[in-house]
Amino acid sequence: MPYRHAHWYILALFPLAGLAFWQGYLSQFATASARFHAHGMTATLWLALLAAQSWTIHHGKRPTHRTIGMLSLVLFPLFLMGGIGIFLGMADRFAAGSPFHVMYAPRLVWLDIVGVSGFAYFYYEALRQRRKVHLHSRYLLATAIFLLPPIFGRLMAIPLGVTGPEDFGKLGTGFQIANAITAAIAFGLAIRSGKHGRPWALAGILTILAALLYQTVGGLPAWRMLYADAGNLPAAPFALAAGLAGIAIGYAGWMVGRRPTAGAGALPA
Repeated sequence: MPYRHAHWYILALFPLAGLAFWQGYLSQFATASARFHAHGMTATLWLALLAAQSWTIHHGKRPTHRTIGMLSLVLFPLFLMGGIGIFLGMADRFAAGSPFHVMYAPRLVWLDIVGVSGFAYFYYEALRQRRKVHLHSRYLLATAIFLLPPIFGRLMAIPLGVTGPEDFGKLGTGFQIANAITAAIAFGLAIRSGKHGRPWALAGILTILAALLYQTVGGLPAWRMLYADAGNLPAAPFALAAGLAGIAIGYAGWMVGRRPTAGAGALPA
């Protein structure tokens, strides 16, 4: 089985995420909106699921591994619903004139659009390829790549010396450095994976695409106006649509991958 110690790397993200989101979320946990809680909880649970999947399969806990894999079919739609909430919540703050969101929300949302789209495709492929151990494990673990830019980007505030709104201008550089680090990690894993490196390489390419959209389309006046209007959209129907899309993606991936193929060697997600 590849990536015998992957769960330790996933678990290492938890303290990094705690530090990254302390100022903007965890220190204001009691007063944070339901949208932030939904996104924070589902992203945290997803990382926990990845760590658990790695640990169980490498310690011979195959029934538990399969059970957790089935739970992912429930968690994935909830994660998409939480992502929609963040998209609309950032648009609302942008329209309301929040200094950070005025500067960065229309740009950062492109990281989310590309990241969530890639996340969904990788999850589908992980289910579809679940009987091919090398592809299955890499597609599933590579979903964590799309969670790295938000973590690394906020951590960059520390070396850049961002202490308040007067320093927000420095964060743009930090966000792009975070994208570069994430892409480098993905491409490095792709090289080490040899002929099985496609999932990591694709994650790196999508990270670069998101960075380019952040730098270009994200700053266009027409896009900024369009994104401001998104703050007026009702959250409930869009969250429901995202949840239904998540169910459809999970169902499609599961059904396509249910028949064993020649030389199959993997276990269900």
